[in-house]
Amino acid sequence: MTSLAARQKILFVSARLPFPALEGHQIRAYGILKQLAKYYDVHLLSILRPGEEISYTDELSEQCVSIKGVKLKLGLAANISAGLSSLYKSLPLVVSRYVTPELKQAFQHSLDTIKPDIVHLDLLPLAELSHLVPSGIKTVLDEHNVESDLIAQKLEITSGVMNKIIYRREQKLLAKFEQQACLASDLVLACSDQDNHTLSQFGAIEVHTIPNGVDTTKLKPSKVAFDENHIVFLGGMGWYPNRLGMEWFLKHVLEKIVSSNNKTHLHLIGNPEPYLEVPIHLSQYVTKHGFVDDFTKIVGASGIMIVPLHVGSGTRLKVVEAASMGCCMVSTRKGAEGVHLTNKQSVIFADTDKDFANAVLALQKRPDAIKQIGNNARKIAEQIYDWDAIGVKLNEIYSGSIQIDQASA
Repeated sequence: MTSLAARQKILFVSARLPFPALEGHQIRAYGILKQLAKYYDVHLLSILRPGEEISYTDELSEQCVSIKGVKLKLGLAANISAGLSSLYKSLPLVVSRYVTPELKQAFQHSLDTIKPDIVHLDLLPLAELSHLVPSGIKTVLDEHNVESDLIAQKLEITSGVMNKIIYRREQKLLAKFEQQACLASDLVLACSDQDNHTLSQFGAIEVHTIPNGVDTTKLKPSKVAFDENHIVFLGGMGWYPNRLGMEWFLKHVLEKIVSSNNKTHLHLIGNPEPYLEVPIHLSQYVTKHGFVDDFTKIVGASGIMIVPLHVGSGTRLKVVEAASMGCCMVSTRKGAEGVHLTNKQSVIFADTDKDFANAVLALQKRPDAIKQIGNNARKIAEQIYDWDAIGVKLNEIYSGSIQIDQASA
């Protein structure tokens, strides 16, 4: 880990160790950190989830001048402590869970010793640290989603009286906290123009759209011929929009597809927990791969990527990655929201079960259309979502050399 003279210093605070970058949150965090490290001395302070350990000899250490970690406490005692703190301070539970006294102490020590020029807070709950930042230090908040909107969507589909009471309280507190966080930050990063517009309405001083990016030199179209009958979903079931989307697809869409094309086979890639139940009569058409070290082989050999999401915010990293790989996607509009793809040219949009099934079936009969739509998606990934291009814009934003984005632009 080395430092270059005269470079400004960034204290980058992450809600989980960003490398190895396995999940969406980590991939965005590490992509942004890696780009910032080209222009700034980056000092990382990260919450460490169970199983996460700091290595001083991996790729992350090459990007950072220093790395410090604070272990996230789990278990009954930690949950009770977070709950009591949430009640006493009228804070969202997610904020009390992440921003512990230990994290605040480590953050204060980093401020005192590093004396950063910029503090980057890489998730909304971390904005609770902003009041500790001395004046004269720029505070940047990266909003991976509009969190209050995301939980409002979850509230709409939540069942059970007690769950609704809990989520209603959390949504109310989170909406207030998110607005205050935007007001307290010198700069807010949004994942999409839609999120940019919403965060601007919250009163944020300056908001810029920085989409989820991808290394297009690594994620390339497969050289292996695809099977148009094979469809694939990429995403862990621990992220509830993924799970809800796949439950809908399995319950309402897949049967319609296989009844017309019994050669269809669905590949599910990603953390299988919580368990996703496949109807018994459809099990022969589905393979659960779970987490795999290299998803590109399965994705590249499949003709169609499905994105059947009806809940979410920001931009879906899986969509950007699939575009980089030249995949033909069938997606709900919510699933590809915020990504600059055009219906019938670089993606096929379908929101109802009937339309979704018909879209897949039509493509399975036209391998040439699958290839053309995938090629168009790849061009968009190269032009808009390559991390190197995003990094140039990040530096311009952090250095103050470009003015505020217009979300409608």
